[in-house]
Amino acid sequence: MTTNIPFQQQQPVFGKVGNIAELVRMTPDELKLYNISIDTYRTNLSIMRNERAEGMAEGMVKGMEKGRAEGMAEGMAKERAKAESEKLESARQLLGMGLPAAQVALAMKLPLVTVNELAK
Repeated sequence: MTTNIPFQQQQPVFGKVGNIAELVRMTPDELKLYNISIDTYRTNLSIMRNERAEGMAEGMVKGMEKGRAEGMAEGMAKERAKAESEKLESARQLLGMGLPAAQVALAMKLPLVTVNELAK
């Protein structure tokens, strides 16, 4: 019946009318199978939407955890770099005050080679 409607493709409403006409012509067994098919389709569609929503929520949680861990690692690396810079600056000041490199290295817990490089 749908092929008898010439402008079905152009006007969606005519496609619906054709589908209704097909439903009316179905036998009770065909109608039962059709309804089972529609129910299965709707159930599957609902499950897919639910799974997608759950997947998105799970992905967001994992993404937040990963972002938090990366942020913490980056923050700790910056803090270590800052502390190292401050330690080197303090070592320079101690050397500037005339303390021997060996004592500065011991006090600042820096390698003697590093302190000697600062003294140059």
